Amino acid sequence: MASILALGLLGMTVSKVLVSYFPQVPEIIFLTTLALILAQFPSVQQLYGKHTLGFFFILIFLAVIGTLCDFRALSGVGSLAGTLILFVGLLVLIHGLVIFGVGALFKMDWDVIAVASQANVGGNTTAIAAAESLNRPDLLIPGVLVGSLGNALGTYVGFAVAGFL
Repeated sequence: MASILALGLLGMTVSKVLVSYFPQVPEIIFLTTLALILAQFPSVQQLYGKHTLGFFFILIFLAVIGTLCDFRALSGVGSLAGTLILFVGLLVLIHGLVIFGVGALFKMDWDVIAVASQANVGGNTTAIAAAESLNRPDLLIPGVLVGSLGNALGTYVGFAVAGFL
């Protein structure tokens, strides 16, 4: 576990150093890129305890996010709050109609569709909860991988779009 934690701290340190040389690039881009590169090495893939430690930090992450939810801040944006809720609700509705519609068209397993949908909407952390709630341990790793791929691609695409705009 010390190796895994040291590798994480080293990644954060290298990212901070790289930002000092390239301040126009956000630190999360360097950190994501470094994590994706390191994950390709067999020595990193064979580290013991990575799943346990990763799951523990996912739970910590969810707890922190849950405690930081401030509905008063949402009401503080006035009429934009209703527009934001409507926009997000519409996005999730369209997403659900498309993914479950295509899944029904191809006669896919409903559990697979549900975990894929949750990985898309909520990311890899909530895909774990979806797979667990459906009692499908075989969907844990695929849900995490798809959610992680979405997070990684979304980081790059999001910053590219923001830079373009």
